[in-house]
Amino acid sequence: MSKPIIFARVDEKFLTLLRKVCEARRGEDLSDFVRRSVMMELARLSYLSEEEKKTLGMVNDVK
Repeated sequence: MSKPIIFARVDEKFLTLLRKVCEARRGEDLSDFVRRSVMMELARLSYLSEEEKKTLGMVNDVK
């Protein structure tokens, strides 16, 4: 079973920038970059658990 697909329209300049960023991240796939970026925004907005935030590297274990 395949995963659902989300489409987003972006202008050429934005797409070019996204591709450059992905390449700079050691050849990261564009889809992986977008998924991770969306997850980080969901975490920032507190829609993810602390464990999920940790997985994304967004929680400090400072006590």
